[in-house]
Formats: sequence, C-alpha cells, structure tokens
Amino acid sequence: MRYSTSIGIDTHSKKNAVCAITTQTGELRETILSEDPAQLISWIRENDFPEPVGCVYESGPTGFSLARSLVEAGIACTVAATSKLSYRVDRQKNDRTDAKWLAQQFMTGSVHAVYVPTLEEESLCHLSRLRGEVAADLRRAKQRVSSFLLLTKTDYKLTKKRWTKTFCKWAAGYEFGQPADTFAFRMKLNAVLRLEERICEVEAEILRIIGSNPELAARMARFTCIHGIGKVAAFSLVCEVYSFERFCNGASFASFMGLVPSENSSGKKVVRGAIAKQGNSHLRRILVEAAGCYSRPFKAVRSEDSSIPEAVRAKAEKCANRLKKRRSALKKSKLSPNKAKVAVARELAEWIYWIAVLPA
Repeated sequence: MRYSTSIGIDTHSKKNAVCAITTQTGELRETILSEDPAQLISWIRENDFPEPVGCVYESGPTGFSLARSLVEAGIACTVAATSKLSYRVDRQKNDRTDAKWLAQQFMTGSVHAVYVPTLEEESLCHLSRLRGEVAADLRRAKQRVSSFLLLTKTDYKLTKKRWTKTFCKWAAGYEFGQPADTFAFRMKLNAVLRLEERICEVEAEILRIIGSNPELAARMARFTCIHGIGKVAAFSLVCEVYSFERFCNGASFASFMGLVPSENSSGKKVVRGAIAKQGNSHLRRILVEAAGCYSRPFKAVRSEDSSIPEAVRAKAEKCANRLKKRRSALKKSKLSPNKAKVAVARELAEWIYWIAVLPA
C-alpha cells in the first residue's frame, strides 16, 4: 500500500528518532521523542499529516509493542525485516539519518515487512528461543570440557564417543596431577550437568504447554510426521512461522530462513556461493540439524495417527523417501558432508511448507 505520509522511526530503549516525509510535496519533519508510544501518537495527530499515514521501524530488541500500540490507535505500522533492507552506502550514520533513510525506503516500497505476532504467539516464541539458547550454551560448555582434556593431554579411550554414561562416570572420578586442574575440570563438568538439567526443564515446559493447548498440538502433528522433526522442532516451527500461508511457495519459505544460495552473477557469468543466511537463524539451525538424520540409514514409516489427514501422512512418507535418495546422491557425488546437509535442509524446508498448507 502507498501512503501519503511515510514516517520512519529509529527506536531505542529510551528515545525514538522520528522523520515524516510527505509524498506529494517532499516536506520533511523530524523530532526526537521518548520511548512512550502515546507521545508518538500525539505528535502524529498534532501535525495533521496527509492521509493515509504509514509508520515503519526495524525489527530488533525493542520488540513489537510499538507496532501494536500504533495499530490500536488506528495508525498503520510496518516492522521492517532488517536482513532484507538495502545496503547503505552513506558514511554518515546517526539516529536522525537512520529515521530519514527508513522513511525514504518505506516511501519507495523497498521495505519487507515481518509478521507482527500476538502477545501469546510472542511468548511461545520466547520459550522456543530459550530452548535454543540453552542448547547453544550446552554445546559451548561441552566444548570447554573437551578443550581442557586436549590442553592437559588427557586421553579418554573407554568408549568411542564422549558424553555417554561411561564418560560422565569416568570424568566425575578422574584426578589430574595438579589439584588446581582437577578443580577447574570439575567446575567445567558441573556446568555441563547444570545446563543439561536446564534444557530438560525447558523441554518439560514445552511439552506441558503442548498438552494443554489442543490447537497447538494439532498444528504440530503435521510436522512430527516428517522424519527428523520431533516435538521440540515442530513447536519451534509453529511458534516462529505462525502462518505458512503468508509465503507464496516453498522457495520463499526457504528464503525466510536464509537457506537459499548467495549469487554474484553478471552477463553470461553465473556464480552461486554459500547460503545467504539472511533470515531466521533459529529455524535454520533446527532444519540443518534435522537434515543430519538423512545421512543415516532408516526406513520411512507412515504415521498411523488417524487425526492427521491421509494426504499429509502420504506427503511426509514421500518426503522421507525423496530426501533419503537426495542425501545418498550427494554422498556419491563426494560433496562435503556439511554442504550436503545444508542442501538437504533447503529441500526439507520446501517439503515442510507444502505439508503445512495441505488442506485438512
């Protein structure tokens, strides 16, 4: 939609830099306001801008409260996808110029909007991302333990893999030559154990919410039919995407997660590189982890849950067979395992989209 007045807002925790541009005359008005949405709404109404008026600000740590307040007051507001904004070439950057640049981008239709969730949807998204944050902390804590063993030239040979019950029992009773090393190692090991308890608590809360929300469970059931997608991953898909109908096809959904290749082509020269990584990094990591399941042998089994439409179950079985063959073909072509995993994740994203939009 084209607006007669475009208002760019550079949001901060304590203030908002605002710039309004009238499309017909090019008139520009700027001001610095507090973070209170009521003050911004009053400023817009006092200036009596030509209708319709549209506001825009970048998605970020300030969240969606400003957008909700403006919409409730009858003022259109768009939250811009930061990763999709045009690259800036000017060398002057401050709050005023940021607000002006946003208003100009909005006026020319160069802003990609993000979905503004409801308060309930946003709270579920916070829980989903909390699980991701704890999992990331756990990976780092385990890496510190492994690095310490390497640093002290300590070999563990009881089992091929670490972080088994045998490894944890060995680590708990191992004594180094220096008492300080033993203390440091125990502290690093205890950090891993505490984080494992935290991730169990978060997952238990996720499962409790799923059990108390039949609508959420029904939406998730479609995704749990897919090989490699468990309840936690399905919960993240539902909470992060909200509505799959806002994407026109599977390729646009893959782009939403940054799983499309970057490109630097000109004329007859076509050069495609690594994935763009412009999008939802939380979901991208989940899908890449899920794609790792297709590197191991498995038998595709159709879900027997009668509450899930037959077309969905058949599609999920077809997805498993297709991606299994795809992973095998990539292995035969001697593509590196990580690249193959990302390629499978990109195709998995498209299957997820089509399974999500299948009619009940």
